[in-house]
Amino acid sequence: MSTDLHEELTDYLDAYFAAWNRYDVAAMRALWDESEEKALYLAEECEPHIGWEAILGYWGVDRSKAERLLTWRDLHAVQAGADVAIAFFHANWSTYLPGNRLYPKPFGGPVRISMTLRRTAEGWRAIHYVECPLASLIQLRKAHEDAVDPALHARLAAKGISY
Repeated sequence: MSTDLHEELTDYLDAYFAAWNRYDVAAMRALWDESEEKALYLAEECEPHIGWEAILGYWGVDRSKAERLLTWRDLHAVQAGADVAIAFFHANWSTYLPGNRLYPKPFGGPVRISMTLRRTAEGWRAIHYVECPLASLIQLRKAHEDAVDPALHARLAAKGISY
């Protein structure tokens, strides 16, 4: 991956996630190529949204009372053509939905994201976005591993046990 492509897509993702964290739909939309009629947006919790009417319908939900923090890391990008790039990266979403009985506390999780972008006169713009959650079994195993008391890790290390 060229340094320029990595830097350009890093700047793009920083702007995109900043827009999401403000839930600024106009700013999010501006980072997509609206000339792509069949743009695809697939969040992990729902069916794919194909086309602008569907994408804007998903984004158009009133989230003004919710709070969110989305972060990303570990960009891997491929220049797939003169004006096309494919980005893969890890992200974490955290959200708080006040008054939600199922989730009265903040909740979130890790996802992997694959994104296809097209270079336009305005810069890189998304045309295809897919969130790929970890399998439930992997998420559960990680939760169990994260719950281990650090003292046990220290005791195992003292015995020369590594993993």
